[in-house]
Amino acid sequence: MPETRSTCCYCGVGCGVVIEHDGTHITGVRGDPEHPANRGRLCTKGSTLHLTTTPYGRALHPEIRDGIDRSQPRKRARWDETLDALVDRFATTIAAHGPDSVGF
Repeated sequence: MPETRSTCCYCGVGCGVVIEHDGTHITGVRGDPEHPANRGRLCTKGSTLHLTTTPYGRALHPEIRDGIDRSQPRKRARWDETLDALVDRFATTIAAHGPDSVGF
């Protein structure tokens, strides 16, 4: 099975990964033993990179709730509507609790 060497995309460490694939689909990921940043080791996120390439469990379009009640179901939304809602939510939170109240 073909393999491609690359860099993990999760954090700033830049761990080396070996991506196993069939030419079309990624079938597995393991740490690159020759890479100096991680010497073949990977964290949980890095070791499950291949799972992020499937459509299962991934958001394929934006969804938002009406209001802030988390018990309300999400609805499909347009990108501009979703980004406007995010900007408003961040601005409201920062105004109420200060700039250290939000993070990524």
